[in-house]
Amino acid sequence: MQVKSKIDLWVGLVIWSVIVIMAGSMTRLNDQTAISYAIGLPVIALLLWIYFGTYYELRDDYLFCRCGPFTEKIAYPKIKSVKLSQNMLSSMALSGDRIEIKQHGKGYLLGTTFISPENREQFLSELISRCNNLNQ
Repeated sequence: MQVKSKIDLWVGLVIWSVIVIMAGSMTRLNDQTAISYAIGLPVIALLLWIYFGTYYELRDDYLFCRCGPFTEKIAYPKIKSVKLSQNMLSSMALSGDRIEIKQHGKGYLLGTTFISPENREQFLSELISRCNNLNQ
């Protein structure tokens, strides 16, 4: 089951504003066109990849998270707790409405992942049904 990330309005505005500013600046720099394209095009591509390529999949043995070029596989037996969250730490989420996933055997920063599926309550209940080692 693949679920797209919920995208908050302010996150979308920031991403699209940066894209428009980068594209505008690339067309205005006549003397340094090669440099502006060498920097601008990869940045625009990365932002578009993150915007359109952030999703989560409940696979047979693990939760697969993708945020553009970044991926994470979280095995269901390694998940020790899941809960609804509003934490804004950097993670694989494009919304403030998040699910916090903590893993066994990892510290707080490396063992905590935040995701923001579109229907987080339904996704959370499906995730909980697949996890056997929860400390709820």
